[in-house]
Amino acid sequence: MKQYEQTFMLTFKCFTFLLLILVISGCTPSTRTPEPNHLPPQALANEGGASGGVLPEGTKVDDLDLSGMVVPEASLKLEEWAKDKLEETRVLLYNNTEIPITLKDLGIDVDHQKTMEEVENTPGQTLPSVLKADSLKANQTLQEKLVKIARPAKDASYKIENDKFVINPAESGRTVVIDRLIRDIQKISLSDVPKRLDIPVVEVPASVTTESINTLAFDTVIGESTTKFSVSEGNRSANLTAAAKALDRKVIRPGETFSFNDTVGPREPETGYKEAYVIINGEYVKGTGGGVCQVSSTLYNAVLLSNLKIVERMPHAVAVSYVLPGQDATVNYPNIDFKFNNDTSNLLYLRSNVKSGVLTLQIWGKKLGKSVRIERQVEKIMNYKTEKRTDRKLPAGRIVQEQKGSKGVVVNTWRVIRDGNGNETKQFLGRDLYAPANRILRVGSRGLSET
Repeated sequence: MKQYEQTFMLTFKCFTFLLLILVISGCTPSTRTPEPNHLPPQALANEGGASGGVLPEGTKVDDLDLSGMVVPEASLKLEEWAKDKLEETRVLLYNNTEIPITLKDLGIDVDHQKTMEEVENTPGQTLPSVLKADSLKANQTLQEKLVKIARPAKDASYKIENDKFVINPAESGRTVVIDRLIRDIQKISLSDVPKRLDIPVVEVPASVTTESINTLAFDTVIGESTTKFSVSEGNRSANLTAAAKALDRKVIRPGETFSFNDTVGPREPETGYKEAYVIINGEYVKGTGGGVCQVSSTLYNAVLLSNLKIVERMPHAVAVSYVLPGQDATVNYPNIDFKFNNDTSNLLYLRSNVKSGVLTLQIWGKKLGKSVRIERQVEKIMNYKTEKRTDRKLPAGRIVQEQKGSKGVVVNTWRVIRDGNGNETKQFLGRDLYAPANRILRVGSRGLSET
């Protein structure tokens, strides 16, 4: 028994010695910190971010869960998710118009770089996707898609029908504010882009309004003058008719100066004018365009009665028969002209009428509650002389009157304007001197001796 106890004690001591050796040699389980790549995701996040590692629980972009993914895998997942979302059909709305379109067609895309930077910098959170836009592509696409919605403004205009001023009203235009639409989409995340998008449209006013055209309208005759002529003088009548026709239906804009010569043009055979009597150096001789001065003088009187501004006017050298002295206006292309200015705020419209030896010129405009009359004062009258000219074509003793004599006169002329309250303003038009036109007699001398 004693021997057995000794054996047990020896065995126990050996076992204890061996155990001590194992402890000293490091065979017990290790308590060293594991390498970083063996850390759990939450521990990784606590060590300073997700770069190059696994994204922690709760990491999302919009409704896309990226938890437990490494960054490259999450970036690829984001691209696939965005591609599907961008190809979903949306609807652009304006009133009752619906236009199907995708965000991809609009040039909208997810900014992957910025979005993933946000994910890496703030892992474990739900972040909105960052959108970007290709403005050029968006504009090109929308210009095509929205062509029926956008429309240019239509300016007001006018036309003259049957001597009436007819207004074509202005119409406002519409333009789609493409930049605003794109900016509004970029402000939200991809998942929050609504399925139906209102199209931002603004009204574009017309440059020329209906009101501005209405101010130009004429509605009545403001000045009219009539003179008579002999239809038996065929060439003169033809010239007068041609010049009157050149004036007919002419429109004179506010502020515009009307030139008789510019409107009627050259009086030459090439322009259809014929030879008729004209006054040169106080004597009636044949010249191309005779009769045109009656048109300019008739127009002058209509202008006076319309209370318009006279810019240029010259009287004849001798008094004419178709208007009173002081109320004529001679013309001679291109040197002597008759001009007046439209100093009203509306259009002026000319009408001429030649019928049965009567010439009538009208000026249409707006009545301003004023009336006009012409006053004259004859300052001096000068008698004409009789001039006798020998004519060997006539038999001796025969006398033929070649030209009637007309007295000379000096006359002062005024225009008197009376307003709606009865107040009168007197405008001095000028002091005109008309030389006498000699009476010319042709005396026959055929058969008489020249001595």
